Amino acid sequence: MSRNSVAAVSLRKLFPTAQIVGADDIRCDYCLASFDEAVQDCVFAIGLDSESDAARDTIEAINCGAKAILTEQFLPSSVPQCIVPDVREAYARLCQELAGKPCEKMLTIGVVGTHGKTTAALLVSSMLKKIGNQVAYYTSLGASNGKDAGLVAHPDANADHLAQWLKSSADNQTPAAVIELSDEMLRSHAASGVEFDVVLFTGLRKSQRIDSLQARGVENAMHRIVGQLKQHGIVVFNADDARLNRWIERHQPHSISYGLDAVADVRGKRMSSMPGEQSLMLSAGNCVMPLTSLLLGDHNARHMLGAAAVGYAFGLELFEIVQGIERLRKIPGRMQRVPNSVDCPVLVDSADQADRLAVALHAMSKHGSPIVCVAEVPEAATPEQMAAYGRVLERSASRVILTQSRQSNRSGQKAMWQVLDGCEYPASIQIVPNRATAIELAIRSAEPGEQVLLAGWGANCWTNDQTKELKSDIEFATTTIANLPPRTRSVMSQVPRLRLFGGAKN
Repeated sequence: MSRNSVAAVSLRKLFPTAQIVGADDIRCDYCLASFDEAVQDCVFAIGLDSESDAARDTIEAINCGAKAILTEQFLPSSVPQCIVPDVREAYARLCQELAGKPCEKMLTIGVVGTHGKTTAALLVSSMLKKIGNQVAYYTSLGASNGKDAGLVAHPDANADHLAQWLKSSADNQTPAAVIELSDEMLRSHAASGVEFDVVLFTGLRKSQRIDSLQARGVENAMHRIVGQLKQHGIVVFNADDARLNRWIERHQPHSISYGLDAVADVRGKRMSSMPGEQSLMLSAGNCVMPLTSLLLGDHNARHMLGAAAVGYAFGLELFEIVQGIERLRKIPGRMQRVPNSVDCPVLVDSADQADRLAVALHAMSKHGSPIVCVAEVPEAATPEQMAAYGRVLERSASRVILTQSRQSNRSGQKAMWQVLDGCEYPASIQIVPNRATAIELAIRSAEPGEQVLLAGWGANCWTNDQTKELKSDIEFATTTIANLPPRTRSVMSQVPRLRLFGGAKN
């Protein structure tokens, strides 16, 4: 529910091309989109759910006390109605008006794309927080209003929820807000009323969950988001993504490019990659500076460059940008290293798709160390996608332990066979359905110098079949490592020692 705490909003003024039936104007103090909370004299938005019955919802809204309705079709109604071309977009704009236009009081950065949105948004937030002491962010891993961190963020947040979060961020005098725009938020037009200073496009690469039709939907939403830029607004985009490059060439927005391989305004050159960290030489304009991060892989390197490009768009000094990016040392469930995994590094990643798994394994394989991978059977995947997952596992990991914690025994067994269909040597894959047992087996059997990847769950929790207790990969792996018996021979003890001859004794 959105409520204006200052003055009523004139729908005639807000929607000058709309048709208002039953009144000269509608003054709105409240706007509702669901029947969970009935408020007298509110304006009710009808038609946000395309599957609902608009006529029935109108009657129920009037019975709940609605003084007017917002709709995109003429409906039989005893109260005035405001008819707009797109009710979802109109509702989102109305929510922002009722919240007091919070975007006018702070910098607003939107992050859009088919992959990497969460990491890019958190890196931008880390950089801006280094400059302005506090920043608001809304991502799939959580949210903050600048004052309170750890707030719940819904990937399918509606326009009212987003407007109230922005309002609370502005009330806390937060100088900037970073919003990860999920596919669901784009489809529902939840952010249609938000005006952006910068929009960061991470890429348009297709994935297991994003087919051609969905990717085209993201492209259409991108065009709409560009129209929501403020007068001085700018687009920041990944020049390494060929499809995104073509989109930029077609629409020609005012933009800044970044890339690791392509020629770009903000560019990174790979310097070194060691277990646990990577270094880049960052160049922007006439300035060059090294950047070292604990976030591994080329995909994370590009997200860091995207954050740097946002800082460059704001005119920040390069050393400030680098310091802000380097502040973010880990992202929950994204190539996150398990504490105290020294001899055998253990990393956790949410790679539950073939392409994401390939990216994670490629990032770890740069050091040449063998990789033991505990992989979760993908969820809601086609047999072809399951087979592709198996091919990636067999080709990129030295040893694979396949688990399944999401499905029943029968359906889970069928899914495992589909993964094995993609393997040339399926007998080499170890099948351990219980994830706790699989993780313990991988850690206890790993040799010094090997790496362990726990893929498929990330920061989310799974259930132990024996105790029905919720566990996360990080939590269980940390406990397992802590309970390991001390090695009888450490790596250092195997290094030959130099003995100095001290002469013969008398």
